[in-house]
Amino acid sequence: MNRYCLAACLALAGCAGAPGSGKELAVRESTYLCEGGRLAVVSFSGDSARVRLANDTFELQRARSASGARYSSERAILHTKDDEALLTIDGRQLGPCQEVKPKS
Repeated sequence: MNRYCLAACLALAGCAGAPGSGKELAVRESTYLCEGGRLAVVSFSGDSARVRLANDTFELQRARSASGARYSSERAILHTKDDEALLTIDGRQLGPCQEVKPKS
């Protein structure tokens, strides 16, 4: 009986949000098709974005933007507005990019 209780508690603990937050952060994932046929998968969560491009992953933090949303790190900048994105990696622009909407 104790084993089942322990397993249930561990399963519930894995579903918890950030410690002390009392809530889970929502994650929204978008896929962008960029110039040259490159696909960028972006996961947005709070003030951060994770960009997966081929074999690279970049962790970006929200930055000030005049319009749209802008995320940046040492190596990458992502600027999104509506369903378009501009992605810059190591100073090289990989865009424009268009969000790929799932078929309904």
